[in-house]
Amino acid sequence: MSDRRPDAWLTATADIVFAATVRADRLWFEEAPETAVTYQGEQESGDGSRRDGLPDRVAEGEVYRAIRVDYVIASRARPRRGPGG
Repeated sequence: MSDRRPDAWLTATADIVFAATVRADRLWFEEAPETAVTYQGEQESGDGSRRDGLPDRVAEGEVYRAIRVDYVIASRARPRRGPGG
């Protein structure tokens, strides 16, 4: 299992949080997907997933069983500023 979700502080203090869970008994990919999340503007943001039964990079044609993916995107509209900022 890999866990690359944003840290708990960012998720707890974010202005917007999107979280989703996907479960499947069986899953395969005809083509390995290429995914990306981009952010614009000035903010503190993070995204990532915790995966059970599914590697970070999937293989085409491989059958994965009993999978679960918890995915989170969290973003603060304005980043923290230090003293005087």
